[in-house]
Amino acid sequence: MRIQLAWVREDGTIAIQELEVPHGSRLGQVLAGLDDPMLREGLTAGRLAASVFGQARRPDEPLFEGDRIELVEGLRIDPKLARQRRVEVRRRQLAQSGAKGSRARVAARFRG
Repeated sequence: MRIQLAWVREDGTIAIQELEVPHGSRLGQVLAGLDDPMLREGLTAGRLAASVFGQARRPDEPLFEGDRIELVEGLRIDPKLARQRRVEVRRRQLAQSGAKGSRARVAARFRG
C-alpha cells in the first residue's frame, strides 16, 4: 500500500516522500525502517514526533492506504506559557513608556 512521509528539511522546505509498505504495517514498523539517518536520529533522540494527518498515534497502530506520516519537531515551549510571557513583556513596555494600554492609544487618536 502507498503512504506518504512528510517532514521539514533543515533549510525550511517541506519534503514529501512516497513509500510503498506492506498492508497491515504499523506506524512503529515504518518509522523503524526509515533509511534517512537524520530522521531516525531525530526520532530516537526525541527531537521529532510522528503523527498521521496531524493526529498523534501510537507506534502499534495500523496504517491505511493514503495515510501521511508527519515528522515534526516537538514544541519548545507550551503555547499558553509563551503567550503569557509575551503579555508580560508588553505590559512592562507599556509601563515604561507611560501608556495605559490600548484604551489610552485609542483615546489619543481621537483627541488630536
